[in-house]
Amino acid sequence: MKLSSAISLALALWASKSAQQHVQFDLKQGLPIDKTGLRPRLAQRATTYAETLINNITDAGYYAKVYVGTPGQEITMLFDTGSSDTWVVGYRADLCINPTSQQLRAGLTCMDVYNPNNSTTYKLVRRGGFAIKYIDGSTASGDYISDNLSIGGANITSLQIGYAIRVPRGFSIMGVGFSANVATRQKYPNIIDQLYTQGLVSSKAYSLYLNDQRADSGTILFGGLDTDKFIGPLTVLPILKAAFTTANYTSFEVSFSGLSLNFTNGTTSKITTPELTASLPAILDSGTTLSYLPDSIALPIYDALGAVVDTVHNLAFVDCDLLRSEPNLTITFTFGSDNSNTVSVAVPGRDMILDVLDGYPVAGIAFARICLLGIQSISGFEASETFNNFALLGGTFLRSAYVVYDLDHNEIGLAQANLNSTISNIIELKANASDSSSGSGTGLPKVTGVRAQQTTSNPTSTSGPRTSSGGGGSGGGSGGSETSGLPTVTVTVGAQNAAGGRAIGTPGDDVLAVMAITLCFALVGAALL
Repeated sequence: MKLSSAISLALALWASKSAQQHVQFDLKQGLPIDKTGLRPRLAQRATTYAETLINNITDAGYYAKVYVGTPGQEITMLFDTGSSDTWVVGYRADLCINPTSQQLRAGLTCMDVYNPNNSTTYKLVRRGGFAIKYIDGSTASGDYISDNLSIGGANITSLQIGYAIRVPRGFSIMGVGFSANVATRQKYPNIIDQLYTQGLVSSKAYSLYLNDQRADSGTILFGGLDTDKFIGPLTVLPILKAAFTTANYTSFEVSFSGLSLNFTNGTTSKITTPELTASLPAILDSGTTLSYLPDSIALPIYDALGAVVDTVHNLAFVDCDLLRSEPNLTITFTFGSDNSNTVSVAVPGRDMILDVLDGYPVAGIAFARICLLGIQSISGFEASETFNNFALLGGTFLRSAYVVYDLDHNEIGLAQANLNSTISNIIELKANASDSSSGSGTGLPKVTGVRAQQTTSNPTSTSGPRTSSGGGGSGGGSGGSETSGLPTVTVTVGAQNAAGGRAIGTPGDDVLAVMAITLCFALVGAALL
């Protein structure tokens, strides 16, 4: 379903009447195999645009439907806080037309593609100028172009984007990080900058609410925050400057200072490492499906959960029986180096024990049913000390969190998510605002969300199609009783040593099946310059 002409006209007229506003659309999770499209919905406030993204049983990242060019070509984009470039898959990209490339990627091909020949507003900015590399080693390259882009009724004109003709996977990406981290030395205003510059929002800030794994959608709200989507006070943390790239603000890093496993029998296992004691930088990255930790933190978790590392696929697996034997397992992440300004986010164990293999065996692993662990070691990214000194927290963590990314004031607001919220209470954020109540000078107000989680959880089912129709957007319904996510996402990369079990590694007939699953769900992770 696409926008009817009447709704398109109404949104366009509405947008023209407001010089400063915020833009909201819903995020749906999963590779968007269902190409039926999405219908933007008006939210509660007259300054809000809403758009849904896609969720289905394939479960990978969180995707938006956007329209690029004139007339608009519908493009599915991964929403990625870990990178800063927005880029489209070109209609002549290698993966789209080359059978060998498709075979090497286990039969994957392209989804929506962009054809510049079909747009009257297309312009070439720099031929061969676009080349981006992600932490997992994958790359995309092509030209820099400019064209109009519409999302949720918000129309951005002449946005510079990448036009990729060599791609690692067949979907486009919307990078919403700092423009200082775009993949070129010749910096340019990215989508966040242009939303603000063109008067669509009042600040370069947005809120991320990925919502329950079983919900059809989460929400991204540009220029505002929603107090109905989180529990308790919103804690404001400073964004750290990226030590391993530049001395500037280039990624959404915060201080990660504690982790504990809380078991069903009431016992707690606290992970104590020098890295956590000194506060480890952690990147909050919606473009990565799993969460990656240094060996010193990941390996004790493997031990506690009886994980086995498969050296063929470089992944840690656990026994799916943990979903039954540890129904109340939680993994609690703590952030902030100042005891007076710390915040904890509790992730249910069922969101970290991922039943995604559909019964496929993995050679050498004796579990009756094998689950992928939602926490992996980051050391597999590169044999470098640099890449073992930070954490990359992706969807398996972020679904339990409500995150406000404030690029104007270099701060992150963080709280426990209120899953399956059915209403909204939106507060607009201003670029020149300050929090006079705290004297902190932050642009984020001192606000408190709901008192407690508003729905109950159902941790029993671990596979099968989704039945919820919910979502977290303003004015939209939610999944109701379909709560507490049972994630079926997977992985980029991660080579580890064995922990909590023996290392195995002889390829068998299972390798192709597992590789296909891994490639289907693999997401790129944070971008590198």
